[in-house]
Amino acid sequence: MSEGVLCALPAGRLFVSQHRIFRQVSESVATLLEDGVREMLGQSIEVVTGPPLREKFTRTPALGVYLYRVYVRPRRREETETLVSRIDEKGVVEEFYQDPAMRMGLDYLITAWADEDAEQQELLGAAMRTLLNTPVLEGADLEGDAFDPEERIPLRPVEDLSVEFLMSMWRGFGEHLRPAIGYNCRLKLQSPRRSKSLRRVTSNDVRVRLDSGPNQSDSP
Repeated sequence: MSEGVLCALPAGRLFVSQHRIFRQVSESVATLLEDGVREMLGQSIEVVTGPPLREKFTRTPALGVYLYRVYVRPRRREETETLVSRIDEKGVVEEFYQDPAMRMGLDYLITAWADEDAEQQELLGAAMRTLLNTPVLEGADLEGDAFDPEERIPLRPVEDLSVEFLMSMWRGFGEHLRPAIGYNCRLKLQSPRRSKSLRRVTSNDVRVRLDSGPNQSDSP
């Protein structure tokens, strides 16, 4: 059984909205790139999420953020249920046991789109520097209601993205090979399975009854 976790969330909220976490991570990465590249280059760019199809990039220069792989990460050790302490809006603490979370990985392809090759390369370099400046998504970087307030999602480049993989992907979309870089996010998908709320003993009411035994006035 794992150690307890304390979180200040409205009861049940995380279980209801966490199915949006993949979409909201993608949107958070897109917003990070849009703001960071604009500050670096001094111009606004469009960031498009989804498959890198030319017809989607009607305005250039632009960046593409494509979630091309979702996978389950292997567990390093056997995990058991966790004791969770949750504080509601009224400050009341609710405790329960929760099943282990599923460890997930998200692989993204970041693509650059511009009229000239040199501009594409510069744009991709600006995107990489932006992500290098924010290696972990947390706090205000995470947009949406699927995240725990203490959520930290590492954002790291994929080192083994092969030319063969890129050529195969671009060929599948009917596009020519263009500058691209892979990035990986790691997160946890919380289980909705939980125990009933626990009731802790806050006080003890102990009574002692003294039994005087036989009536001493009754002599044999």
